[in-house]
Amino acid sequence: MSVTVNNRFAILLAEKRIKERRNISLAEVADEIGISRKTLYAWENNTVTRFDVPVIDALCQYFGVKPGDLFEYIDDGKPKKK
Repeated sequence: MSVTVNNRFAILLAEKRIKERRNISLAEVADEIGISRKTLYAWENNTVTRFDVPVIDALCQYFGVKPGDLFEYIDDGKPKKK
């Protein structure tokens, strides 16, 4: 079966923008949590290839979520290619 793990950074950021009724730039997030804009850009575009614990920790603290809330597991039911 083929499995995909997506991150929910863009969704969480959009929800935070709506909740706070303001635009929150990646630069602002980067400055606040000490993670590079390049890394956050990869998270926003779901192109992260390596999940580092310090980044996950910083994002969890920023959004007030648990690590499991940062990710979604998608099983498309197709056999996994080897």
